[in-house]
Amino acid sequence: MRTRTAPLWALSLTLCAPAWAQEPTPTDPIPAGEGAEAAPGTPETSAEAPPPAGDWGGGDWGSDAVPETIFETKVYGFIDSYWEKSAKTPEGVDDQGRTVWEENPSEFDVLNFNVMVQGSVHQKYRYFINIAAPGAGGAAGDEPLALRNAWVEAPLAGRYLSARVGKLYRRFGLYNEILDASPTFIGIEPPEIFDKDHLMLTRTTNLMLHGSAPVGDSTLVYSVSTGNDERIDEKPPIGADVYLDVRGVLRLGSSYYDTRGAAGPMIAVGDGSPRGGVVNWMAEDRYKVMGGYAQLTTRALTLQGEYWRSPHEAERSPDAVAQLADAGLNPRQLDRYFVNGDPAQGTAKEQVSYLIETAYVRAGYQLAVGDKASVTPYGQWDYYRNPETIKEKDFGGDDEAGVADDNQFVKYTAGLVIRPVPQVALKVDGSAHQFVFNGEPVYYPEARVSLSYLWQLKD
Repeated sequence: MRTRTAPLWALSLTLCAPAWAQEPTPTDPIPAGEGAEAAPGTPETSAEAPPPAGDWGGGDWGSDAVPETIFETKVYGFIDSYWEKSAKTPEGVDDQGRTVWEENPSEFDVLNFNVMVQGSVHQKYRYFINIAAPGAGGAAGDEPLALRNAWVEAPLAGRYLSARVGKLYRRFGLYNEILDASPTFIGIEPPEIFDKDHLMLTRTTNLMLHGSAPVGDSTLVYSVSTGNDERIDEKPPIGADVYLDVRGVLRLGSSYYDTRGAAGPMIAVGDGSPRGGVVNWMAEDRYKVMGGYAQLTTRALTLQGEYWRSPHEAERSPDAVAQLADAGLNPRQLDRYFVNGDPAQGTAKEQVSYLIETAYVRAGYQLAVGDKASVTPYGQWDYYRNPETIKEKDFGGDDEAGVADDNQFVKYTAGLVIRPVPQVALKVDGSAHQFVFNGEPVYYPEARVSLSYLWQLKD
């Protein structure tokens, strides 16, 4: 990596390097650890390093051979402090049919606080631990630490096939594995598919078989995964991801997920937004998620795009749906969930089929400032549609698509990333939501500021 410009594509490839990759220099970003296979040109084993004190790995003391390094470990982390202010947003409709607007206070938070440990044994067997306390910025109470990831990995056929088992981020699209590494990518908020208020599938799973293979001067990277996820019957779900990395400049890929059998909600009505693809008021759900993604990275330009669709065949729980009577549903939603729009008459339909769709385009252009600093203006367009969601997050909604008359919205974002050094990022952006409410087009703006950095303990 060039320390002068520290281009965005180099940051992204560092995130995708294996845990045993070469030690970063003081001006290089720290690897995210949860990344994909090594990018083209990235060494698959580390350079020779001194062994731990007192451990010479059975080497010959009387020869010039370099002793074997048994253990290699890195301890590092990410911190992301955050401020957001939304303008007035639609709250409801008064007796005269006029839109009622709600004031929104500004919000401080810690979006990401992560401590990570990654390493290898005999430069062959890998492990990774990720402990986090996201959303710990509130004063009402301390957020407990949670184990985001804990996995071990062993090679089965060299670079072509490895097995990873534990609690791990699945390979899906461009962002699922690197969202914790907020200082390293453009933008503050994740793509809508991984927005915590309306996830299209669980971020984690338990077993992944993955590998890579050279294809001319490109690299084909592939994985298949399964785990507990949201399943409630014997059939295990299956996820897959495959992409072609063309000389570190172009990435073209597709991901797929299928519950195969019945899946159930992990959160009850009243306990917050879903933790996966099954909404709180379902008895069970069978769904798939499919789509594709592309990323173009030149020396200064990063251009990304993804599209995802998720068809659902679900069964609502009448008891859970009855609790939505107090969720402030709009008239269309009342008709969707209750007979004649009247909660007293019971659930309108228990068996339901619906389709969730989302897409985004994100672009950033990095301008070098001196030897280490850079400024990156960026823009993003998002689309999200979910006919089964509602407004109130406490009941399982998302406060975005669930506000709109037709349960869909478009969001425009423009912002700036200022990096005094590659490991520190000050991000400032603004968004405008566009949707239809009370039969009229509505726009409301938001402003956000994020200051994040990554750190590493020296060996």
